[in-house]
Amino acid sequence: MDKHEYQKRYELNRRQFLKMAGIGAAAAAVFPAMNYLPRNWAYAQAVGKNAEERAVNGALSLAKKLKKKEITVMIPSGSEGGFLPYLPDWEKATGIKTNMITVPMAEIVTKCMNEAVTKSGTYDVMLPNPYGLPDLVESKLAMDLTDYVKKYNPELTGPNGVIKPIYLYGNLYKGRVYGLLTDGDINNWIIRRDWLNDEKNKEAFEKKYGYPLKKPVLFPELWDQMKFFSDPSKPRYGGWLGMSPYYAKWEFLEVFTSFGILPFDDKMRPTIAGKEGIQSLNEIIDVKNTMHPGHTTGGWSEQYKAYAEGTTWATVSWPSFIKYNNNPKFGKAAGKMEYCQAPGRKLKDGTIFSPARFTFGWSYIVSQYSKVPELAYCWAQYMYSPTVSDKIVRTEGTFFDAFRYNHFNDPKVGQFYDKDRWEELLKVWMTNAKNSYPEIVLRGGEEYNSRLDENVIAAYQGLKSVEDALNDTAKQWDKITRRYGEKGQIEQWTYLKSCMGDNFRKVMNLPDPPDWINKI
Repeated sequence: MDKHEYQKRYELNRRQFLKMAGIGAAAAAVFPAMNYLPRNWAYAQAVGKNAEERAVNGALSLAKKLKKKEITVMIPSGSEGGFLPYLPDWEKATGIKTNMITVPMAEIVTKCMNEAVTKSGTYDVMLPNPYGLPDLVESKLAMDLTDYVKKYNPELTGPNGVIKPIYLYGNLYKGRVYGLLTDGDINNWIIRRDWLNDEKNKEAFEKKYGYPLKKPVLFPELWDQMKFFSDPSKPRYGGWLGMSPYYAKWEFLEVFTSFGILPFDDKMRPTIAGKEGIQSLNEIIDVKNTMHPGHTTGGWSEQYKAYAEGTTWATVSWPSFIKYNNNPKFGKAAGKMEYCQAPGRKLKDGTIFSPARFTFGWSYIVSQYSKVPELAYCWAQYMYSPTVSDKIVRTEGTFFDAFRYNHFNDPKVGQFYDKDRWEELLKVWMTNAKNSYPEIVLRGGEEYNSRLDENVIAAYQGLKSVEDALNDTAKQWDKITRRYGEKGQIEQWTYLKSCMGDNFRKVMNLPDPPDWINKI
């Protein structure tokens, strides 16, 4: 379909628009131009049956006033495979070209912060990680997209919306929309199905521990299983928990959160150095000898390859791990994985609380210094839309995992990860998504994360006691909070608590998110 066909199909003339908007002829006579519409009026000039069409229509309208019809987008190196097949469709529909600039993943945040300082306007759209959103907002780089969201309706919610609660903590800062999260990086737990179903394993495990071998529901059950399956002489390992730099914080926080506690209280005072934090870190250290030997130095790539060796019982990772390890070209775990809800903890009232973590991810932001910010937003909404994103998340070479409800209802998406057992996978993945919590999405988020990471690793390596490591972290966190300002940090933390899954709200009596968000 060429540009003119798109225009004929999608563009509405002025009379049609006024009719749809409920504006009569008299009003049109009094206000001959569209400029009278308030900026935050929902769907003010955006028409179309879905988010994709509204983005196209917006771009077509805006492009009429532009001499240079191009959008410049900064993306992480390696992610271009997810975009390239769909850029020609965008250009054909709108006449707008896309200039893709790839940047190494480790340099994304630095490049963004450099742009905040230089204000060059080089980039219109950027794809940083959601946990860095507060710093990008406060540095005046990330544009407030709330009015564009109300105007164009990217379908944050609804039957094709972003899974709740991910859309709340992946897109917003202090209750305003600054990003469009485009990557469902929920971490799922995986064990070996063939080992689980082996009758000899079942008999030996129950004889040793006094209860049946099954998918772990509680962390103590997982620890028992790791110890049972560990036999370095074969070699066979109980698990891979990432206790290397950058990863260790995630492992600790998932175990800690299972006690029904968040890392800060209502006043932003750290809670991690209490008895639950000490027990969490001690539990992880207790299974250290069961781990794959690469877990203290390796990152995600090494983890994927290590599990493909076929010698490890359990691990937790992103959806792309599942896709990689279901490919028989890469190793011995293909077709042999069992997908698990995140292990949890039985609380005092008998409730089993099983929080799952959302880590990393990617989010579209629009630069404050873009010369075409609304057009840049339309580009982002086009790629983010339910229809286009459904194709992106199942494209070879993509960085982006399923994040919308329509993705989880599409068999092609499920089969992209597991051709045979995709329905079971999507069910587990959805459960974990609904029960998920975000990273520390605060100003200085990278600093909070790094201090925790360093101290957890120091305790794991025996360089500090568990108590000293967590107390040191708490003191360092207090300093970070004071440096950025307690009032602002508490405001964002209060908002962030309202974004947790329903399971968190029930267990911790957390507030609901602001009303207006559910009305978008």
